[in-house]
Amino acid sequence: MMNLQQTYAGVDPILTTLAQGFMLPATNIANFIAPVVDTPTRAGRILRFGKEQFAIHDFRRAYGTNIPYVQSRYDSEPYALEQEVVAWELPEEVIENAGEGPAQVDLRAIETRNAMSRLMNAYEYTVSQAVTVTGTYNPYEPNTGAGAQDGLGFTTWSTFSTAYSAAAGPAAWSSLTSNPIEDVLTLKRSVANQIGIRPNSMVVGTAVFDQLLTNQTILERIKYTTADSIDTDMLARYFGLERGLRVAEGRYLATDGSLQPVFPENGILLFYSPNGPSDSVMPAGGANAATPAFAYTYQLTGTPAVRPEYYIRERRVVRAEITVERVVNLVGLGSTGLIGSGAMVTDILS
Repeated sequence: MMNLQQTYAGVDPILTTLAQGFMLPATNIANFIAPVVDTPTRAGRILRFGKEQFAIHDFRRAYGTNIPYVQSRYDSEPYALEQEVVAWELPEEVIENAGEGPAQVDLRAIETRNAMSRLMNAYEYTVSQAVTVTGTYNPYEPNTGAGAQDGLGFTTWSTFSTAYSAAAGPAAWSSLTSNPIEDVLTLKRSVANQIGIRPNSMVVGTAVFDQLLTNQTILERIKYTTADSIDTDMLARYFGLERGLRVAEGRYLATDGSLQPVFPENGILLFYSPNGPSDSVMPAGGANAATPAFAYTYQLTGTPAVRPEYYIRERRVVRAEITVERVVNLVGLGSTGLIGSGAMVTDILS
């Protein structure tokens, strides 16, 4: 009897390399928000580090006395990867036709890229759904003093402005009198109050990006410094985001047949990540460091993997399967146990 490994028959090394080297489109936000981290097991525990590194200690000592020491305390929670599988099929006649003549086409590579694009589009939606729930962010508490909390999740600019009346800008970003830099700086300070580091990344919806392109305050600010038009790189520098800014252009097919944005068109997400922007499905460097972060994609080592193709006689098609096992996890907790390493406004235009 064949064992499980023999049944799998390993992986196709060439197509697997193609799948793992798949480059994401410039509009991708999934791996920008949640860089990939390799994990050798399908389940385990995630470490959550506290704020002990910010505590002030007196490390001076008299000769012969005990040596001061530090000890990090951390919490943990379980995680379990979710398996995603997609298969591509090619009729034998199509394969034969593609191999004839001088313009031979590698249909296997084309279908592998197409399948990886489908997988990543679905994951784009998964990550967007995870980060746009404002109730998962550290809540705002209006009391003052040691018990005050910095609100990080808001449904509209108006609710944000009410919470931060003294620091928020003069109007919603859809207004000609708006000053987005004031709102961004306010949210950056609130995140820093939770994790000790200001956000270095931002994702905006398409409607927000269009508004920023014509924002009078921004245009007035940059006209003395450059003749270049406004783009994502310029906006990232304007908002002081070292890691960058992305526009969420992704769409998904809704049940009514319309194409809907995977990320709110009127939304903004500010967050901190210690990793550089990632445009592939390969692991990001430094993701395991015990530093604050917003989110990671925990992905099983060796995936995505393409199983060797096989022939289905009944339909005369060649079939191959791509498997990836991963899960997105928001890891940056704030003082209340909810998300503190990012800030979300789902409708900054109202």
